[in-house]
Amino acid sequence: MNSNNKHKDVDKLLRGLFNENTKLQNFELIELFEQRLADLSITKNQACIILDIEHKTLDSVLDGTSKKIDFLGILKLSYFLDIPHNDFIDKYFDLTFKNNNEDIEIVKKRSFIVKNFDLPQLKKSGFIDSINDFDDIEIRLNQFFGYDTIFEFGKNKFTAALSSGSRKTNQKSFDFWSEAVCKSIDKTPNPHKYDREGLIEFFPRIRAYCLDVEKGLIAVAQKLFTLGVTLIIVPKYNTDLHLRGATFVRNGKPCIALTKYTQFYPTIWFTLIHECYHVLYDWEVIKKETFHFSIEVENQEDQNNSNIINGYEINESEANYFAREYLFSNEKLKSVTPLINDKLFIERFAKENHVHPSFIYSFYLWNNGSKSNYGKFNKYFPKESYDKLLKNFSVYEESKHLPVNELTKNRNNNLNYNTL
Repeated sequence: MNSNNKHKDVDKLLRGLFNENTKLQNFELIELFEQRLADLSITKNQACIILDIEHKTLDSVLDGTSKKIDFLGILKLSYFLDIPHNDFIDKYFDLTFKNNNEDIEIVKKRSFIVKNFDLPQLKKSGFIDSINDFDDIEIRLNQFFGYDTIFEFGKNKFTAALSSGSRKTNQKSFDFWSEAVCKSIDKTPNPHKYDREGLIEFFPRIRAYCLDVEKGLIAVAQKLFTLGVTLIIVPKYNTDLHLRGATFVRNGKPCIALTKYTQFYPTIWFTLIHECYHVLYDWEVIKKETFHFSIEVENQEDQNNSNIINGYEINESEANYFAREYLFSNEKLKSVTPLINDKLFIERFAKENHVHPSFIYSFYLWNNGSKSNYGKFNKYFPKESYDKLLKNFSVYEESKHLPVNELTKNRNNNLNYNTL
């Protein structure tokens, strides 16, 4: 390389050190301002007169501590410093962010909370005490889910068509519930491989377990666990959550999550069989999406719906029909309906068919329901023993306030999931 070319390269490199973009990147606003004063041979007081800005206002802009955005002052300064105003604004906001990061972080957290959580519903359910005490809300949510930061929420977020059926579920309530389910499932590792043939073989025996209200579902859950299917029941945290249950995929295995959204014992079994149907016959589709949920329905017409997952149809009416026929068929119900008021007959017929009597009343009410009929047969539904069963699954009023980790630990110990 000859001497002339060498000097040209050196000059080019040195010029690059001091061009406007480099100055803007490498120097703070206060340094650029002081350099401008030196270049113009003027004082700071003269600069304030030129800019028509008070000393205090100028200092707050230059050091990024201004609590108000003075766009006129920013424009004036950009002209004074001979810096394009867009570049100056970027520089100003970077400085403001750096000097007010703690305040900005608070706003980000609070904005995230109101965007992702239905605070009025959480207050209504007693989960939080106030919708305005954001410090307390953040602590409560972090403790509940076991987060280090609230921004962890949403990693288990599922997109689902929640408009099916006549009752609507708030998306935020659904996201809250599904997050609690996923956190609980993740703390419940299942070492067993999913055994579909074993599930098919066990399936005919499941119904008989419902005769033992307090312990039957526990035995079923334990057997399902050894077949690679994890069953949990999650408290209903929000009153507008109209979900019966869901089938998840975790580590390639089926996980069934149920909710207690009615007081009736047969409902939890109906939902279990419904979800087991999906595990048996829709598993390949669900595995691709990782999640399927079952909405709460109010009447027969609402049962005739389907969920579309990646173009595949999961027919809810088929799953409902299967659960109904498996537990107590329509044909059997028609045969006992004339004697529905004969308590002893219903009890005997139920025992002969390996089903709890409340199932017969439940399906009868489903077909012929009215408020007066519900009141009439309500006494035949188990309550205390059902509550004891749910408590073993860590589902009781106080459990809604337990951190998910603690609730899960209690349930896994009660069901012996850790030793199966």
